Amino acid sequence: MKNLRYMVIFPLLMIAVSVITGWRCYDKAKTEMAEDLNQALQSTALTDACVEGILDSLSSMPGSPMLTFNGTHHGFANFLNIPSLRDTAHVSYSLVQAHGEGHETGTSHARICSDTIMLAGCGTKGNEVVLAVRAYANPSMASVFGHAGMEWSMFSFLAGLLMLVFMLANRRLFKVAVVHSSMRANLTLTPMQEQLMNMFLESPTRTLTKEEICSALWPKKDNPDDTLYTFISRMKSSLARQSSSYRIENKRGREYFLADEKGDFARL
Repeated sequence: MKNLRYMVIFPLLMIAVSVITGWRCYDKAKTEMAEDLNQALQSTALTDACVEGILDSLSSMPGSPMLTFNGTHHGFANFLNIPSLRDTAHVSYSLVQAHGEGHETGTSHARICSDTIMLAGCGTKGNEVVLAVRAYANPSMASVFGHAGMEWSMFSFLAGLLMLVFMLANRRLFKVAVVHSSMRANLTLTPMQEQLMNMFLESPTRTLTKEEICSALWPKKDNPDDTLYTFISRMKSSLARQSSSYRIENKRGREYFLADEKGDFARL
């Protein structure tokens, strides 16, 4: 059914838009967190007093050493404006010989990283060295999502997903609704005839027993067989007069089957 396919497009669009919007918000949040690390780094860890002490310590170590400090280092965490960064923030210093290969600073698994700042200076032996400084933080995904303000994206994603799951789980009901809508648009039925049509459509085999029809249409009638035969005969005549593709067939004298010459029911 084309109408059903069109209905599925809406939740798919909701999911797609929420994913795209959420990713942009997440990326923006990470950028803002990195900028927060940058400004805190400039305010604390790059002061002359701090750099001079670190440079002296690293210069006395062999190779390309690195020192890492937690957020309490020179009050670094206190200068962070985003609270979720403070508990996991740390600063990394590494020494790079001016004529040699540099040492990669920081922690590879950290979620948020500041820019790497390179500072030139002199080592304890008077040699020229370069100090690489970088700040890191590893907030939880929930913290990043919370800072990104992704409530609407999450709601839209979940709503679209639930709608899609519901449609797929009840696709036959949606198809029945489409057929029923088309039937009502092209046929003139009495309320009782429409009730019988609904019963046929809701049956997976489009087959109803005499007992099922009688108990639904005439629940208080003791012997409704004659009434049923008359009702079915009139309904057959009504469908024929309206040139309908639907027809009611009797099966083995105890069941009735709703057939469709156009084959709409084959797709249910």
